Amino acid sequence: MSNILVTGGAGFTGRHIVNDLADLGHNVISYNRDFLEAPRPDVTSIQGELFDIPRLLVAFKDHDIDAIIHTAAMSHPTYSLNFPLATFSANVEGTVSVFEAARIHGIKRIVNFSSECIYGKTSVAAVLESEPHNPTTPYAITKVAGEWLGQVYQERYGIDVISLRIGQVYGPGNRMDEVVRDVMRGVIHDGAFSIDHGADHRYNLVYVRDVANAAAAAVQAPMATAPRQLGYNISGPEHATLAEIADVVRAAFPGNPIAIGPGFDPTLDLQGHFSIAAAAADLGYVPSWPLERAIPDYGEWLAKHDS
Repeated sequence: MSNILVTGGAGFTGRHIVNDLADLGHNVISYNRDFLEAPRPDVTSIQGELFDIPRLLVAFKDHDIDAIIHTAAMSHPTYSLNFPLATFSANVEGTVSVFEAARIHGIKRIVNFSSECIYGKTSVAAVLESEPHNPTTPYAITKVAGEWLGQVYQERYGIDVISLRIGQVYGPGNRMDEVVRDVMRGVIHDGAFSIDHGADHRYNLVYVRDVANAAAAAVQAPMATAPRQLGYNISGPEHATLAEIADVVRAAFPGNPIAIGPGFDPTLDLQGHFSIAAAAADLGYVPSWPLERAIPDYGEWLAKHDS
């Protein structure tokens, strides 16, 4: 059992991570910008800013923190085009503040949330972690910076930083624009979904429950005995087109029309299929939520909630 602080623990992915870690018997501290009551009796909620290093240090000391999972961020690449400075401040200054507080306190394990966006457009069929970075949004640039900061804090200060390059996340609790969410909300709340383009666009999808599994695997992984690679791809089993996603939704919720025109999503990068072999080998991560299992689970949630 460890004492683990999760930044952004009340966010979309963070809340699933917090619940999973608590279920595993860890003492979990959810650190959030806004004041929020703890989601369950065995979780502690703390209000604080990422930039507030003294506040972080008090939290680390009071709860004897062993490890950090850093998820807090401005987390949408398209939104970052409208708010580049705010994105940089939250995602780079916030991240280095968390790393620095960990260094001062002596914490030796940080799981840092990076993103698929660091690759930009890729021309290879299988995307390994060695694929060059080609960020195309301010958000993606901040995630590249976060990984390299993690590398420096690992090599210079001995903190075992594990950066997870998360694919396109879908599932319960997401309030941002996302293709699976859009299709599912249309079918469940409106009885139909239609869009005039995008059927051929492929996505490295990962269900949010698998993201939580990956975070738990990473934070519990044995400490590195040599410098780690810069980041690990985290994705689900599929590299699915929107048309293929729609087929799974149709099978799960028959009788609701779904119409999708051909082509691609012009707002997103075209990417090959992420290899997750390194995450499996080094962290023990294996996705367990394929689309056929995840879509009905997500649908059950959406039937009771707006997002």
